[in-house]
Amino acid sequence: MMKSQLMLDSFRDQLMALEHTTGFAAKPKIISAPLLGALKSAGTSHVYADTADSEELRKIIEIEQDTIIEEIDGNTVNQPLAAKVIHRYLEQDDLIEWVREFRGQNPAKTNHEMVEWLYAVVCGRIGNDMIRAFASSRSWEVSLQLHMGLMASPDRAHYIGRILRTVVPSALVKVPFTPHAPVCFLVARDLEQKGVPVNFTSTFSARQVVAAALLSNATRTNVFMGRLDQGLHAKLLGAHVTLEAQRQLIRLRSKHQTHTQLIVASLRDWHSVVQTAGCDVYTIPCQVIRDFLQQQEVSPADIKSQLDTSYEDRLKIPETIVSKLGADYIARLYTIEPEFVEFLLEYRKTTEYQNLEDGDQLVRRFEAAGFKDVFYAPTESEWSEMRRGKIPDLDAPLTQKLALDTLYSLLADADFEKCQEGMDREMEQYLNRED
Repeated sequence: MMKSQLMLDSFRDQLMALEHTTGFAAKPKIISAPLLGALKSAGTSHVYADTADSEELRKIIEIEQDTIIEEIDGNTVNQPLAAKVIHRYLEQDDLIEWVREFRGQNPAKTNHEMVEWLYAVVCGRIGNDMIRAFASSRSWEVSLQLHMGLMASPDRAHYIGRILRTVVPSALVKVPFTPHAPVCFLVARDLEQKGVPVNFTSTFSARQVVAAALLSNATRTNVFMGRLDQGLHAKLLGAHVTLEAQRQLIRLRSKHQTHTQLIVASLRDWHSVVQTAGCDVYTIPCQVIRDFLQQQEVSPADIKSQLDTSYEDRLKIPETIVSKLGADYIARLYTIEPEFVEFLLEYRKTTEYQNLEDGDQLVRRFEAAGFKDVFYAPTESEWSEMRRGKIPDLDAPLTQKLALDTLYSLLADADFEKCQEGMDREMEQYLNRED
């Protein structure tokens, strides 16, 4: 047996040994919530909760003691959500024993690598805690995001991604779109080819969604619709981008045998669910789920598929912003050049791409095809600027310099990395305490 497989088996066995019983003592009864049932009748296959906290979710999903909502069948976890619960998991005493044993078996691993592994352990526990509490007699899908530092280490990203799927068999591994590290497409491609379903995240436009489907054939990808509206002070821009991206994926699934489904993400209020009904999957913050289920404005009969709806003439972006940025600049969030799709369709078939391991070569191919603006590597000062907030500064030179979807993705990644660094410091303190 290869050494890497021995390490995989060893880590898996150690992590399995850490598991402990949590959640319901008996299988809860599952009942339908009519509003969410109507959403699924409109074409949605999954509704996830945007949380890493099983207690937060219990307050939403539990109708009464031992009775839970049928339509909520998964959850998604990213760095800001994991940061809210990581201290709780690090307080569990058995992790110290795991650290000692793992270090003993892998003495060459640096503290940085140990932090990446420890983060995987915490994510595995989050996933399994959710499954024990809420799966009952149905499948429960949980999306667990890789440590942000792994985008610079594709081999470790593959390895830890496989570990997460092994330890949490219903997990989707979240790979962020990193315009500054284009190898992310190759990481997602390779995990999918190894049978590890990927949730390709940090995506904000129809063209990014198409790239995720054609280059990686990711199981899921996203539109962070709430941030689009928030960033441009719009009302229906996020919904319009989402529906255009969904229609693109439906065409690709029909004509080109991709299997990528869209997750409607970053919802700020419950109206967004109604405005985009019929999309593949939703991941919704717990408060927005609560608001949706408690509101009296819309009944289940009012929830209809919006897949044929266009909001282009109702985006409600302030004229001052349209004038500042340009209508065509904004429209690139939801329009795709036919040449872009043709380039991806042809390039993904090539032997070069199928064997490609170099992200820089991928950028060169995009540049030669006229689409270099999909990627961008910020300077140190630009990263500092972007870490100030999750939405664009419309007066900043960087906003005029970059494609808007690329900028949004970089801002999301900067926020994830900032949260990751905070958790890393906490985990390093934990490791030092063990010493």
